[in-house]
Amino acid sequence: MEKAAADDAAKLFIRARETGERMDALPPHLKPANFADSRAIMEAVDRMVGDTITGTKIAAKPGAEVVFTTLHAGRNFESPARIPLALVPSRYMECEISFRLTRDLPPRKEPYSEPEVFDALEACVAFEAVDSRFKDLAATMAKTPYDFYADHIAAGAMVYGPFRKDWQNFDFTKTRVSLKQGTRTIVEKTGGHPTGNPAIPAVVLANMQRSSTGLKAGWLVVTGSFTGFHPVELNQPVKGEFEGFGTMEATIVG
Repeated sequence: MEKAAADDAAKLFIRARETGERMDALPPHLKPANFADSRAIMEAVDRMVGDTITGTKIAAKPGAEVVFTTLHAGRNFESPARIPLALVPSRYMECEISFRLTRDLPPRKEPYSEPEVFDALEACVAFEAVDSRFKDLAATMAKTPYDFYADHIAAGAMVYGPFRKDWQNFDFTKTRVSLKQGTRTIVEKTGGHPTGNPAIPAVVLANMQRSSTGLKAGWLVVTGSFTGFHPVELNQPVKGEFEGFGTMEATIVG
C-alpha cells in the first residue's frame, strides 16, 4: 500500500477515535489487500497518535495467519480501573491472561524454545476493553478481516491485574473463567483460549522479533481472549475471575 493511502486510511481511524463516530467500512480505494497493508495503516495511526508503545497484541491461532498490533501506554490501566467511555465507546469486554517480559529476549539466529520464552514471562489476569472504529465489529471481522486488523485488531484498552511468576503451575485449559456485572453473569466457562496455553503466542512473537529488535524486559504481550467480547453497561463495575489464579475489576465511565 502506498504511504499516502495508508495515511488517508489512518486519518479516518483517528477521526473515529477522536469523535466517537463509527464507520460503515473503509472506502474501496483505501482497503488493505493483505496484512502488510493492514500493518502500514496501523503504523500510520501509531505515528499520528504519538503515544508510547508498550507492547504487542498478537493472535496466533493454529492454522490461521499470525496477526499483531501495538499497545499504547495511554490505553493501559491497572485493576481496579476506571476507563473513560471516550476510549472505548463500543463498550465490549473480555477476559484474558496477559504477559510481561521479565528479561530481554535479544536478537539471535537460533529460534527461542517454549521453555526459554515461558521462563522469561510473568502473567496476570486481564480485561481487554474491545473497541472497534467500525459500526458492526462482527460483520467487519467476518467479511473484511484486513480492515479489522488495520483497526489495531479492535484494541481499545487493557486492564491488568497483579503480575505473578508462578503462572506455569496452572493449567488454563481447566481453569474456570467468569465475567460478571452486578448480579448478572455474562459468561462462565472452563478454558477457552485458542491455543490452549495462552503463552504460546508469546513464543511466536519472540521468534518473529529475534531477527530484528528482539523483545525487551517490561514489554507487554496480549495473546487473546478466553471468553470472547461481550457488551457491558456504563458506570457499573465489571468483575472477571480466573478461578484460583486471580480477579480483576474495571468500570467504563461516561
